[in-house]
Amino acid sequence: MIDFFASVTIALIVAMTVVLYFGNRKQAMILKEMRMVMQDWYQAKMRDRRNTFREQFEIMDPAKWLGDQVNLHIIEQGRKLENPRAVEFFTTEGVRLVVSPLKKGKLRADLRAAEGKRRKVAKLVEPLMGYRPGRVQVIARSNETVHEWFDIEIESAMEKLGIQWGDLNCLYFYLIPQKAIRTNESKVSQVLQETGNKIGKLLTEGKTWIEQRFNKMASG
Repeated sequence: MIDFFASVTIALIVAMTVVLYFGNRKQAMILKEMRMVMQDWYQAKMRDRRNTFREQFEIMDPAKWLGDQVNLHIIEQGRKLENPRAVEFFTTEGVRLVVSPLKKGKLRADLRAAEGKRRKVAKLVEPLMGYRPGRVQVIARSNETVHEWFDIEIESAMEKLGIQWGDLNCLYFYLIPQKAIRTNESKVSQVLQETGNKIGKLLTEGKTWIEQRFNKMASG
């Protein structure tokens, strides 16, 4: 009799286990379907919100927008590179601003390769990242640090500037203290300026001498 009840108990436990297994499995499938529906609904709502923002948002002055990201006032655009992707701006604060979608290490490596090919020309122009790139201040702006629609603002600004860098959700702003030229180049510039002044003085004196001789000949 005890064996009978034990067998019945075991059978009931097995039956309940099977029922719970299939019940939980069905419930899990229902929850999974609900999660997928909610994800599709959320993505559709996000697409609608982004499309609404894109239609309503327009950057009238992309240079001002870029400067505002780092509290600078841009007055002029400088060099624009395609490889590596970077664009240079001059500001009223005496800082050169370089904007790029590339991180500092990648940008420096690509610039080293690109500027190295133009070694003679590079001596006459300050490197894009300055003479001490290790001291350049870097500020990153992205969807994570600004807001969820920052990539749409980037798209609008780049389009107005005529820059095609593809889909971006992050920009790096490099702040480079503006130095006119290095010490040795400053000396060369000073010598050239002094030479130009001397030549100008000689030309003026020569012109005066010729005019005086011409006047004497005319009066004689």
